[in-house]
Amino acid sequence: MTATTARFVRTSSALLVTTALIGSLSACTGTLGAAACEPIVPTGETAGYVEADGNFGSLPEVDFPTPLASDGTQQSLLIEGEGDPIANGQIVDFQVVLLNGNDGEIITASAYDDEEVPLRRTAGSDIDVLAEVLQCAQVGSRIAVTGTMADVFDEETLANIEGSLGLKADDAIVLVVDVQAAYLGRATGLPQLGASGIPAVVTAPNGQPGVTIPNEEPPTEVRSHTLVLGQGATVEDGDRVVLHYTGLLWSTQAVFDSSWEREAPATFTITSFENDPNGIVPGLAEGLVGRTIGSQVIVVIPPEFGYPAGQAPASIPDGSTMVFVVDLLGIED
Repeated sequence: MTATTARFVRTSSALLVTTALIGSLSACTGTLGAAACEPIVPTGETAGYVEADGNFGSLPEVDFPTPLASDGTQQSLLIEGEGDPIANGQIVDFQVVLLNGNDGEIITASAYDDEEVPLRRTAGSDIDVLAEVLQCAQVGSRIAVTGTMADVFDEETLANIEGSLGLKADDAIVLVVDVQAAYLGRATGLPQLGASGIPAVVTAPNGQPGVTIPNEEPPTEVRSHTLVLGQGATVEDGDRVVLHYTGLLWSTQAVFDSSWEREAPATFTITSFENDPNGIVPGLAEGLVGRTIGSQVIVVIPPEFGYPAGQAPASIPDGSTMVFVVDLLGIED
C-alpha cells in the first residue's frame, strides 16, 4: 500500500511556493473545550473583514482591506455548513487559498479540482493552524482565517521563505478554507472477541495498534477478523475508502508500513490490483470488502494472495505472510 499525497497549484507567477509551505504551517495557541466543542482558533474582528465570492469548492475571489493588520490568529465563518461540529481527532478533507495580507495577492492554493486529491488534516492536531481551525467546523463551511507570518508558519519555514515572499514575521496572512468532508479518526463501535490463530491487537490512546504474532505457523489461506465492529456503511468492491493501517511481517513482526506513524490516513480503492491497477493486494481486498465503516479489521495474507514475486516493496521479502490491521474511517463520495 502506498499513500497518495496532495498537490498544490502554484497560482503566483512571481513566487515559487511548494507543497511544503502549507504543509509546515505552525501550530497556534488555544484551549480545547472540556464538554462542548470549543474552537481552538477564536472568532475575531480582523477575520471578519475578509469576504470571498464564488461557489463552495471552487477557488474563491477574496477581498479584504489592505494592508491588513493582524494581532494573532482569528477566524470568521463565511458560509455555514451542515451537520455536527467536527470533533478533535476526526479526519477532514478541504481546499484552501493563502493570500498576502499586505496586497491581497494569492501566494498559493490547493487544486480545487474534484479529480485531484484534496488536502487532509486531523482536526485539532497541533501540526498547524489548518488542523486547528477545522476543529468544531461543519462540512460545507467556508472559513476565513487571519494571522501573521509568525502565527502561521513555524520558525524553520519562516526563515526559508521570508526573503522570497518579501514578507516579515509580523506581516498579515489570510487563508480561506472550504471544508469538504469529514471522516472518523479511528475505529469506533463494539469490541469483538478474538479468534484462534489470529494475532492479538492492542491499541494506544490515539488508536494506533500494536500487534503480537502467535508462535505458530502462518495460515495458508486469507484470514480476516473484525476486532471492533463499526455501525457505518458496508464497504463494497471498488469503493474508495479512507483508512488508517499498520502492515507487518508474520515472520519477524517488523512493521513495513504504517499510516499511523506518518500521522496521515490514506485512501485506497478496495479492490484487487488484479482487477484495477489502482487497487490493493488481493488478500487485503478480500478481507475488507463487506466490512463496515467504523470497524477495525485484521487481515492475514499468505504470499500467494499478496504481491507477485519480485514486485513487493523492498521491505517485504518474497514469500512473506503479511498482517494488516485496518481502521475503516469512511467512504469517499
